[in-house]
Amino acid sequence: MSASDTPLAGQIRTPHRDRSSIGGLLRAVVLGLVVASVGFAGSIAVTDDTASAFSGPMATNAMAPVVTTSARQALDSYDRWTTTDDASDYRSFVWLRTQTAQYAAIELGYPQDEMVEAWAATPFEHQVAVLAAMTQIGVPYRTNTSKENVGFDCSGLTTFAWSRAGVQLVRQSGAQIRDAASLDRATAKAGDLVQYPGHVMMYLGVGDAIIHSVMSGRTVELDTISDRRTNSVRFGDPTL
Repeated sequence: MSASDTPLAGQIRTPHRDRSSIGGLLRAVVLGLVVASVGFAGSIAVTDDTASAFSGPMATNAMAPVVTTSARQALDSYDRWTTTDDASDYRSFVWLRTQTAQYAAIELGYPQDEMVEAWAATPFEHQVAVLAAMTQIGVPYRTNTSKENVGFDCSGLTTFAWSRAGVQLVRQSGAQIRDAASLDRATAKAGDLVQYPGHVMMYLGVGDAIIHSVMSGRTVELDTISDRRTNSVRFGDPTL
């Protein structure tokens, strides 16, 4: 099922991958939100025997607090809409999805309208998976883990995100891409899997934009496919 909507939130054009274009005022607001979100990027208690605990703050995306909050609100609105079939709940979902896409575009330096359109055009299952992954930005990488707000390895994040959309994936990066329908970059959509040997990510529908849980010492992050991998990655749709 696909969706195409007219964005309801205002848009601020940002040159492709030009982070310096983000105004000082916006950065000040973001930093204020980060400070206000005590513990978000700080230490996270771990009881899983397969993971070692991290202490102290870990580096994460500057826009993480607003992205995760917006994504959670979008998913809540989606759940209400699918329950009530009320037009106001659908409009709320669209507005919040649009806002989350704009925040992601600002973080990565992509034009906001391109990210908004990419998310609006992808099927609803894909939208839910993307938003679910967005709620976990800043959560630490943890080997062999797929636990909301606790930790993820790469396939753990994609498994979590797609399970929120009702799609069960095998918990191994190579198996996930083998089981997915093969796509080329031109047909890949927001939410589709992006993989190279040993690592799986989720595509955000624009350029090289992805979200992933990359390695020990890092967190779930909005990022871009590395330059050395951009022409060799595989794309796949786990719903086909």
